[in-house]
Parts: sequence; structure tokens; C-alpha cells
Amino acid sequence: MDPPLKRVSKACDACKLRKVKCNGQERCQQCTHLGLKCIYSIPTRPRTQGKRGRIITEYKAKTGNAGNVISPILAASPGGSEYGAMFGSGSVGVGTPEGGGSPPRLHYSQAFFLDLLPEYVEAVYPVHPIIPEMELRTYIQAMDTDPEVRSFVYSFGACTLNLTRYGDRRTEEVLRHIETLCNYSIDTMRPVFDSFRCSVMRAMQSVFIHNCLMTMQASDAAFYYMRDAITIIQLLRIDNKETMAPLSPSERARRQRLYWQAFIHERFVAILDYRLAILPPLESLPEDDPTIPLSVHEGFNQIIKLFSLLDTDFLKNWLGNQNPGSVPSSWIELKSRELEGDDEAETSGMALLSTMQRADLAITREWLRTLVWRLAMSQALLSSRSSKTTLSLLFPVRLSQNLRKQVTSMSRDDIEVHGSSIVQKLFEITDTIADVLIHVPAPTLEETALRIDDYLFILDFVLLFPTLDQTRRGILTEKLERLQAMFPEVVSTASSPNIPGGFGDMQSPPNDPWYHITQSKMPELNMMPGPGEMSFDLREGLAPLAPILNPEPAVQSQKAAWNHISRRLSTVNVPH
Repeated sequence: MDPPLKRVSKACDACKLRKVKCNGQERCQQCTHLGLKCIYSIPTRPRTQGKRGRIITEYKAKTGNAGNVISPILAASPGGSEYGAMFGSGSVGVGTPEGGGSPPRLHYSQAFFLDLLPEYVEAVYPVHPIIPEMELRTYIQAMDTDPEVRSFVYSFGACTLNLTRYGDRRTEEVLRHIETLCNYSIDTMRPVFDSFRCSVMRAMQSVFIHNCLMTMQASDAAFYYMRDAITIIQLLRIDNKETMAPLSPSERARRQRLYWQAFIHERFVAILDYRLAILPPLESLPEDDPTIPLSVHEGFNQIIKLFSLLDTDFLKNWLGNQNPGSVPSSWIELKSRELEGDDEAETSGMALLSTMQRADLAITREWLRTLVWRLAMSQALLSSRSSKTTLSLLFPVRLSQNLRKQVTSMSRDDIEVHGSSIVQKLFEITDTIADVLIHVPAPTLEETALRIDDYLFILDFVLLFPTLDQTRRGILTEKLERLQAMFPEVVSTASSPNIPGGFGDMQSPPNDPWYHITQSKMPELNMMPGPGEMSFDLREGLAPLAPILNPEPAVQSQKAAWNHISRRLSTVNVPH
């Protein structure tokens, strides 16, 4: 007779650790949902009641020692290495190559990833509200015994470093470790065989990898992993009510947030890289979930509403040939009204949000307004007399004033924490403002000086982002140089000023589409000058400088205004 089997625990190891109900099946429901290895360990001693947090404390005591204790990840100190003390203490070490002539692999310990959790909760989870802290702790505990979990944890580490190391903390060493962790996650990702089981964890692994690759300017690879995440989401059938019905309310809401997360990423890439989007929106926002902070829930819903404006028609118009007449003016007006939003509802909701969430929403809204304005410009639908801000020829100038006020009220950290996506949005806005300054002159030099000052404030802010790629940096630098050439400093005497004679020196080449579009608008401006304003035409000269022909005080004033603009443009520092 076979010896009797030892009695196993009623709950699996993962459920016991998380203190959640386990159904005791061979592979319990909780582990199935989370993609965990379901193990029922044989108890070695009677179960005792412990204090809150005892499990994690015991785990640290079991896996850590004096050599493994590491300090929190802090900003690099002068002459030192941010990771030097950490890596030397054993949290990261050199491992044996896994395959004959491969370079040695770094070994990242559990302690290394546990130290990233506070920053993940503060900066990453609010914008990726899918994997909560306790679930991550479970994964980190299992990473040494489960290769799939370890592969995911690598991506978590890479993405957390990528979104929380900015400014002076984004050192070359940090960049190497982001790339190393990202590559480890890709290298250890399990191939899809016939036994493949999709999970939320696996989808978020691809989302995290996508985030890192976007920052690395590897747009094709980033697109691949975004589509990989979408494939997992489609296999989970999150858009199917019958499939979702048996899940708990919190798990159902979490999967809905995962779906919307992928929707947001794909729509952004569709605009940025002119790619097709395949994921349709869900019928509604994620269900209420009391297990996540209310501010996270509200902030995520607000960003979903904004990106939902990038609907099928918007993408069709953006990705199409944009020939004049292909986008109806009624559609432009509708999108403009939608972007104005409900001020009262937004104000009440914004009160719940952190400054980091507000920064994302504010810049995203201005970015979307810029996209609509550019579509209207391509269709020659703009008007200097339009009562709708987004349809005004000078909307980007007004935008620069508004954006400057908003940026001034935000900390740089609140903006940079959103990674490369926020940088791309700010680039699109800044680039559009530069085009208007170059091709649509102001009625007076004083007004020009104000516009230039607002623009340079935004330009200085954007150029300081280390994640701004060289191509976009070059575009902004080239347009700055064009503005500088338009305003050479006046060095002649006051009685005979040698200010350039007209906008003919400042106009764009005839093959510039912006030139032709703005030219089509100039007659309208000439026919309807506002009170006290001077009409102008790019082809007929610099009308705002007519006062130079007036007596001496007016000449001196114009010369001073011109030179102020010239000096202001020459003081811009372009980081390389």
C-alpha cells in the first residue's frame, strides 16, 4: 500500500502571501488570472498568527544578508556612481554567461527591484494603473524560481528607471541599465508555443518594453511590442462581456484599464509615426474600482476621454492625403468644440488629481488642439476673424502664451515623469509656433517681441529634455536660425537706420507649403484690419516698420525694439 499523502495547505503559496481567498484547485483562480505558478507547499510547522507585514519582513531576512543590504536609489553624487554602492553590495553582480561566448550577464537581485517599488507606486502606477504594488511584490518573490515572472520583472525595472530617472539623475550609467534590463526582458521572454497562456502580466511586459524602446528612439521595435501587447489583450477578450462577466469587479475593471492603456499608446503612435490603429475603443470607461486610489481612477479616465477624440475619422483625416476640401469645416468645428470640454465638470475632477496628472492632461489637450489646427491649416479653413480659437490663424501664438503660463505653474519633474511621449507633444506644439512666427508677421514690432519671448521660453524648456531626439532637436534649431536671420542686429546710426527693408527678406521659399497657405490668408487680413492695427502682406514689405520714416523718437523706438528681438534670439542656448 502506498504511504498516505501529506496534507497540503488549503491555499496556494501565492494566495497565502497576498492574503487572498484561494479556491484550492490544482491551478487556483487567482494564479490563473495573474499568470503565476500555482504551488501548494507542505507546511513544516504549525501555522501561527503574525503581525502585519511579517511575511515581507521574514522574506527579506531569509534572502538578504549584510552583503545584500543596499541603500535607496538616489541621484548620482559628484565624482561617484549612482549604482556603485548598490552593485558592489551584491544587489547586482556579474553572472555566468548562459550560452558559450556570450558576454557575462549582470544579476539583478530581488532587493534591487524591491527598492524601485516606492517610485513605481508614486510615478509609474498612476499612468499605468494595472499592476498594483502587492502583486509586484509577489512577482519579485517568485522571480528566482519562475523564468516567466523574472522576464516580466526585468521589464518592470527598466520602465520604472526610464520614467523616474530624469534631469541630473539620467546618467549614462542609468541609461545602460535601462537598456540592459529591457534587453534581458526581451531575451528571456518565453516563445509562444501551443501551451501558451495569455495573462495581464504578459501584456504589461510588452507595454513596459514599448515604453523603454520609444525613449531609445527604436520606433519600429517599440511598435512591434505595442502590437504584441494588443494581441495579448485581444486573446484575453476584454471587449467581450460574456468573457468578462465571471471575473470579480476589481479584476474586470483592471482589465478594462489595460485595454484603454493599449488604446492610448496605439493612438499616440498612430499620430506620431503615421501608423494605422487597429484597437477600437471600449463602449464605456473602466468600471469603478475601490481597490485603486480615486485620484488614479479619475486621472486615468480624463486621459482616456482626451485620447478618445482621436477617433476613426480623426485618424483617417490625419493619415490621409489632406488635400484641400477632403476635411469638412463642420468636422473641424466639432473637434474644436469637443476640445473646449466642460469647464465645470473638469474643474471638479481636476481637484482630485496630482500635479503630475494635471501636467499630462494640460499638455495633451494643447497638443490635440495643435493637431486640429494643423488639419484646418492644411485645408485652408483658418480665418483671422474666426471666433473659434482653434480656427484662428494666430492660434499657435495664443497657445504659446497659455502654455507658458501652465508650464510656469508646473514643476519640471511633473512633466518629465511622463517620458518621451510628453516630449513629443511639446515638440509638435513648439514646432507649430515657430512656423507661425516665421510666416505670419505681427502688426507691430512690440507685438513681435512679445510673441518671440513666449516662444523662446517654450523652446528653452523643450530643448533641455535629454530624451528629445537629435532629428527633432535639429528641426527646432533650424527654425530658430531662420528667426535669427530674420532679425539681424541694427548697427547703423539713429539718423540712418539700416533695418532690413521688408518681409521680402523674411519670407519662405516659394516651394514651402506654409508660404502658399499663409499667402492665401493675407488678402483677408488686408481687407479687414482691426482698430489701430496695420495691415500687412508678406510680398509687399515690412509695413510695421513704416514709423522709421517718422521723426527721431519713433526711429529710436523701432530700432530698440528690433535690437531687443535680435539679442533675445541670439541668447538661446541649444544643448547638444
